[in-house]
Amino acid sequence: MKKVIRTIKLKLAKKKINEVYPFHIFKELEDSLNLIEDFDQIALNFLGKIKESIPVEKLVLFIYDQDLGKFKVSTFMGFGERELKNISLSSTEPLAKWLKVNKSHLSLKEQPGVLDYLTPGEREILGSLGIELCYPIISMNRLIGILLVGAKGKREGFSKHELSFISLLTPQTGIALENALLYKEQRERFRRMLRADKLATIGELAAGAAHEIRNPLTAVKSSLQYLETKSQDEKAKKLLNTALEETGRIEEILSGLLSFSRPTDIKKERLDLLENLEESLELISFQARKQKIKITREFPSSSIYLNGDRSQLKQLFLNLFLNSLQAMTEGGELKLGLSSPDSRNVLIAVSDTGKGIPEENLDRVFDPFFTTKKSGTGLGLSICYGIVKSHGGEIEVRSKVGQGATVLIKIPLQA
Repeated sequence: MKKVIRTIKLKLAKKKINEVYPFHIFKELEDSLNLIEDFDQIALNFLGKIKESIPVEKLVLFIYDQDLGKFKVSTFMGFGERELKNISLSSTEPLAKWLKVNKSHLSLKEQPGVLDYLTPGEREILGSLGIELCYPIISMNRLIGILLVGAKGKREGFSKHELSFISLLTPQTGIALENALLYKEQRERFRRMLRADKLATIGELAAGAAHEIRNPLTAVKSSLQYLETKSQDEKAKKLLNTALEETGRIEEILSGLLSFSRPTDIKKERLDLLENLEESLELISFQARKQKIKITREFPSSSIYLNGDRSQLKQLFLNLFLNSLQAMTEGGELKLGLSSPDSRNVLIAVSDTGKGIPEENLDRVFDPFFTTKKSGTGLGLSICYGIVKSHGGEIEVRSKVGQGATVLIKIPLQA
């Protein structure tokens, strides 16, 4: 780090811009990078130093999300949350590729030929956000982030000194962000392990309890059915019928517990995942229209095939879609994404624009009987968890209050 700071100082002295950009700015950034482990705080400090030194209106930092295989908005200044909602940059499209290969900034005004090389979607994002500069954030020869810089306050172009200043800040910030990301991922991995252990223990207890309850419940149900056929009293018959309905409800709960703890044997077959998703969507399409919910698809142009259980996967998607509809009682958008971030897995993302889930509840959403709804057993997501695990996959819920929720499902193509 000291070597980097000395190099920066020499460069500044050589360019005679140390009066414009005092050396203390770099020293302050160095101190913050050494002391702060929190990823969000490092990113905010990075953008803050740029805004402190250059009269730039808008800054947005995209960070690569391994789960999604995309660069997602991480930190921003000068934008409203709605402006950046649902915006992401693909790791396989021209902008990311250009920045990774060239390892230098891209000026959209001075390099219009590169702008023509970008996809229409990328040009639309950069144009709608008023972006003039794109910087790669690189660590260990990997593109981990993309910094987008808007226009200056007085609308004049960026000077060479200003362009160099941002370039000097990005290398060490990239290393610090990478370290913070690794630390964050390690904590997340540990949290998932604890959750998996907890749910496995709950599953064993649930399976044992379900089996023990089912045997006497069968005897109770048979007795009630017998008494119902023999009874001549209408009032007694009505009470017996109510009791039978309740035993049926108990059986459904027990079946749900068993589906969570020990899903039925998987009947694997090669299936078209797009087709399976569309069939599941068809089942909720009427309810979605009734609730004025828009369904948006982000599907690949070609089909994705995997080995899995057709009926169990349909149940998985149906449960998730119904959860999303219940979260959007006053209308909204149900967004489905399907991609293959690598050659081994398929990623399904189910997002809604509902009220969202409080952070303290995120670790409990897969627990049996945990629910914040007025009605329901709280077994829907537990069953989803069991189905995904039986396919050798992973399921995760991301949410913020007021910003909806996203369920990410990663399943091996050759489960």
